[in-house]
Amino acid sequence: MSEDAGSVGRKLQEYLGIPGRPVGVKVLRPGEVIDEAGFDRLPAPAPFCRFVSEAAKGKNFVMRLEDLKCNNAELTLGLREPHYGEIELRIPGKVAALRIGPLEGADVVMLVVQPGHVMTASIIMENIQQRFRRNRAVCGDSMAEVLNSGQPRITFLCVGSRTSGGFQNDEMILSMPYSQFMELPSKMGKLAQMSRKAQDSLTHRLAKIH
Repeated sequence: MSEDAGSVGRKLQEYLGIPGRPVGVKVLRPGEVIDEAGFDRLPAPAPFCRFVSEAAKGKNFVMRLEDLKCNNAELTLGLREPHYGEIELRIPGKVAALRIGPLEGADVVMLVVQPGHVMTASIIMENIQQRFRRNRAVCGDSMAEVLNSGQPRITFLCVGSRTSGGFQNDEMILSMPYSQFMELPSKMGKLAQMSRKAQDSLTHRLAKIH
């Protein structure tokens, strides 16, 4: 039986040793209905990165255009159409809202990490690439880029993420597609099995020496 996303999230959190929970982000299209009972609200409109940092602490949100306070994120997340030309990077199609927090059925999963956590993650994840847009780190690098490319990304965040988003100077975001996130337990299990075999082999060799 396959594991549920919550269980995968807890295993990954423990494996990497990160204090905050993995954050799921799901794009909600016009016409999609979601039961918002039990969801949290921020006291005032805030940047998308603030929603993500609060979700890593355990909160859940449904964020609409009126809840968002960031012009770059409005366009990048597809909540507002550009008036002139095309935007280099954005979520395609019409977007009604984003569900931020719950992992089950998410499109993208984000982890608030430090450099050591990324090093550990690289053992079980391939093709982690660094992307950095100076004013669209979370909405662009961590969300739209991962959604469009289907590849994991690490971003060092931007000024807005640290001044208004609530992220600390030593924090960054590792983001991945939901499908890749759900495959991680099997990779963690294989790695643990390999480690046990290596340890058993070493123990056997040491026993022969003694």
